[in-house]
Amino acid sequence: MSRALDTENIGRIGLMFIDGDLLRDVLTDPLTCDEDDTDYNIPAFNKLKAVLSKIERMNPDLYLTGTLWQWYPRNARMASPAVVGTSMPKAAAEGRKMDPQTGWMITDCSPPLAAAMKNETVTFYEYADGRKTYFFPVMTSAGDVVGALELSEGGKPGLYENIR
Repeated sequence: MSRALDTENIGRIGLMFIDGDLLRDVLTDPLTCDEDDTDYNIPAFNKLKAVLSKIERMNPDLYLTGTLWQWYPRNARMASPAVVGTSMPKAAAEGRKMDPQTGWMITDCSPPLAAAMKNETVTFYEYADGRKTYFFPVMTSAGDVVGALELSEGGKPGLYENIR
């Protein structure tokens, strides 16, 4: 009898396949990057996107949507979704400040997102309907946290802006 993986275990397994060095280097020049100039390292982006898409499909019953967040280069209190799986994060659909080139949002780190990146620990947020969103810190080979993996349950059409 097979046992289905829950979101937290999927995230922990997924972290083994996410290259933090690639996430750090998705923006080609993060020191000079600002809201008007977002330039991506396309090979790094494509590799991370492929991994994220596979993570989302590890348990189809959970309808997982994944996002790889990167601290915004100019302000460590802000984050930007550097790589998105099948859907935009919920906050993007709610009209937060959008990056002019990618169309993705630049936003204040939510408390669980900030805690995952600052404390190097897994955090989660539980919605009133019982769904959860988990945040996992993503580290480079040197052990520096460069962002976070967000996995949200129940990403059915209508809850998130589908970008497929």
